[in-house]
Amino acid sequence: MFKYILLFISFIFCDQGEIISIEFMDSMTVEEVQNDLNDTFGNFAPEAQYDIHLYKIIYETIDPFGNPTNASGIISFPDNTNQAFPILSFQHGTTVKRDNVSSENGFNPLSLWLTSTGYIYIEPDFLGLGVSELMHPYCLKDPSAWSVIDMLRASSQFCIESNEIQSNDEIILAGYSEGGYVTMAAHMIMEQEIMDEFNLLVSFPMAGPYDLSGVMVDLMLDFQPYDEPFYLPYTVVSYITYYEMGDLNQYFLPEYADMFEYLFNGNYSGSYINSLLPDIPIEVMLPDVIEDFSYNMNHPLRIYLSENDLWDWAPQNDMYLFHGAGDELVPYENSLIAFNSFIDNGSENIYLYTVPEELGGHQEAAVYCLISAYQISED
Repeated sequence: MFKYILLFISFIFCDQGEIISIEFMDSMTVEEVQNDLNDTFGNFAPEAQYDIHLYKIIYETIDPFGNPTNASGIISFPDNTNQAFPILSFQHGTTVKRDNVSSENGFNPLSLWLTSTGYIYIEPDFLGLGVSELMHPYCLKDPSAWSVIDMLRASSQFCIESNEIQSNDEIILAGYSEGGYVTMAAHMIMEQEIMDEFNLLVSFPMAGPYDLSGVMVDLMLDFQPYDEPFYLPYTVVSYITYYEMGDLNQYFLPEYADMFEYLFNGNYSGSYINSLLPDIPIEVMLPDVIEDFSYNMNHPLRIYLSENDLWDWAPQNDMYLFHGAGDELVPYENSLIAFNSFIDNGSENIYLYTVPEELGGHQEAAVYCLISAYQISED
């Protein structure tokens, strides 16, 4: 009993970003990394410079209601104690299955690339994924941002306390798709609420849904087939859960409301959920809900989506927006609206890079965005 009392007391008084546990996962030599990079990227592969190590970190953060909770992620770093490296936090794209994260699966091509070329690479799992058993707060800006910020705090603590790694205290944020949204949310909260805590060098939000209440709503109300139909209920179920908007059967057709009670519990993949849904995502909603939402500008869901838009502020630190002109899942207009708003609001160091439409859609444009962001970061 005393052991559990101590654990309870420790939980009550621990701080955001405090490390709960650290677990070694893997190491690779320069030669092993180079072979993997060559196999994955071919002629685009960089020259690996360092042996690398990977750890899983479980850390303290807060849930969407502000209560303490645990989250997980990975930190990988070059095997060189004579140099200090920047921390690059990469925010991954949309995933539903809880174990489809780097803290469960180890190195991925991006962590191999960046760590072996001289970055301390971190990748938060996000709430509801990895060790976190919550409903993932999909496209909710505050819990998304704090899971990244607290991972940065835990990683900085690890760098200070470890004899294996040195950080130069420069922070770089990058992410694609949902990760682009989370990257921009983290940048915003860091500037607006904890400006002096981190040395934020630059952020690279890529292909994110920054205009949830405008561009993304219009896309869903267009009644057109959509390649990832689970995106819509993933968002709506998250908002119903965390804004306490009632029961799922108040919004979804009965057959889908019953499924959504368990489909987003972290045990199912996006492709499996897609197989159960119509190609036109809005068709899972009740017709009267669609009509009310379409014409009532004060519909609660519209208001909450608007509260989580990310385009109406003025970034001060460098920000490079990347987006594919042919993006069919997260339209290019999300980045264009954000960019124009930032400039109108007085930001001076904001840049927008467009991947030409002929190079492909959401998935295909990702590699061009990531490589371009890496080149700018190196410069």
